[in-house]
Amino acid sequence: MEADTGNILIDELARKKAQLLSYGLIEVPKDILSNLSVERPKSGPSSGSNLVGFEFKGRRLKLVVSRKRERFRLQRIGNEYVILDRDEVFLKVKPLDLSTHAPGQVFISLDNRCIFNCLFCRRESIVIGEEKLLGFVRRHLEKGISSLSITSGVFPSVEGHVERIERFVKGIRKDYDDISIGVEVVVGSREDIERLRSAGVDEMKINLQFPTKKLFDAICGYMEYEKILGLLEDAVAGFGKGKVTSNIIFGVGERDEDIICSLERLADMGVIPNLRMIRLDKGIKRAMERRLGYSLGKQSPERILKLALHQKRILEKRGLTTREAKTMCLACGCCDLVPFWDI
Repeated sequence: MEADTGNILIDELARKKAQLLSYGLIEVPKDILSNLSVERPKSGPSSGSNLVGFEFKGRRLKLVVSRKRERFRLQRIGNEYVILDRDEVFLKVKPLDLSTHAPGQVFISLDNRCIFNCLFCRRESIVIGEEKLLGFVRRHLEKGISSLSITSGVFPSVEGHVERIERFVKGIRKDYDDISIGVEVVVGSREDIERLRSAGVDEMKINLQFPTKKLFDAICGYMEYEKILGLLEDAVAGFGKGKVTSNIIFGVGERDEDIICSLERLADMGVIPNLRMIRLDKGIKRAMERRLGYSLGKQSPERILKLALHQKRILEKRGLTTREAKTMCLACGCCDLVPFWDI
């Protein structure tokens, strides 16, 4: 079943994924949960939660596990898994292996510590030795995975953060010259970008975070907003169009016009925006509402779909696509409605 919205056909699976992303939670009985791959993030907005992942007709999705009665519930019927919506079959799914965070990739965080205080992110002082992480990555690459994605908190400084990522990439690249490597990084200069490119990075994510300077300064504020835009231009100059991405978070009181303007600005540079709905637990929600001075609510499935359609049109007009990404979030597709994959 398809419906015409703005001259672009939205299939029913895109609508269902938008509904599940908007709701965010899934009830999973204990006996079923024990047979699933469960992810327990140690940092970021989902820190402390249990996540499960699913695949359906080429789409992917992660949801937070709830032990309470929820609108959406996972059920096993014979050898099949289905998601129920108020006890009615909503979607047939296959569980995903989340042992490497992102299906088909090894996706690691080098450090959960961070000197910055972005309100949407949780941090834990968990330190994993570099050799242990290298061993983990090598074991999975030896199994045939061909993509490595690296993120990290910024610690003990931007310079130290870049240096550690550079060292880690070199440590992998010397033994695996045929894999794709992507890094999500905070850089301070064009020289930092070139260091990482020379080390063997193929794709880079530098996050603008929010669609307006006002929101960025209120919620993050770790760098001048225009400087990040300049660094994104430098990254495109080094890596090429379509090889640089940037998170744009929505759901914090911005207007649709703000989102569209930021998507266009990034795409005009050759950057592929990664449009991300804000994840809010109770603590993060309270802190952000205090800082912003207004209440934050859930994002509707209709808005998620509408913004994804705008994003797709903007990318199409500039000859950009998400389908060529080999690493990080666009290649994973679990947490967002991704143009050209989901819609």
